[in-house]
Amino acid sequence: MRNRILMAAADEMKTRGVKFTMSDLARRLSLSKTSLYEHFASKNELVHDIIATGTQDVQNQEQEIYNNSGLSVVEKIQALLKIAPKVFGSINNHSLYDDLRHYYPVEWQLVSDFRQEQLHHLTSFIIQSIETQSLRPVNVPVLRQIITSVTNDLFNYRFLEESNMTHADALSAMADIIVFGLLPPNK
Repeated sequence: MRNRILMAAADEMKTRGVKFTMSDLARRLSLSKTSLYEHFASKNELVHDIIATGTQDVQNQEQEIYNNSGLSVVEKIQALLKIAPKVFGSINNHSLYDDLRHYYPVEWQLVSDFRQEQLHHLTSFIIQSIETQSLRPVNVPVLRQIITSVTNDLFNYRFLEESNMTHADALSAMADIIVFGLLPPNK
């Protein structure tokens, strides 16, 4: 039941953002609010668990990519830059990230800290790949700043709406540009 509530709450977040109520969720599940509170002490706990589940999903995807010996260094970097939580499906509520930052600062900090950890792993992987000459030498601090700035900007729902893109679409485009640059194919 706990997982069913979690999945339904994630669906509410995808459509209504973090402004959904426990009454909305109870209605969706045809349960009483009391039943919800038997499994989650508060909406904060529920939102926290959604974030934790999404984070764990991303960590699992990362490990699969890093451990996949069938992928080249370039393919790994491209895949790592595209990672988005899959457990709850595609998130198309463009204001969700801003709402989370505003109404759930503790959970947003968990997301921010996790993103920094991801970036640290990616940067270490790139440095190692440069040292083994699998990648050409680049200014890693500048590359790290580019990735940080772009991924932060891709959380901007106004940009996504104006570009008619999902967050996953924007991540994919970013990964392609960072990995392959502006050169035409086969150059």
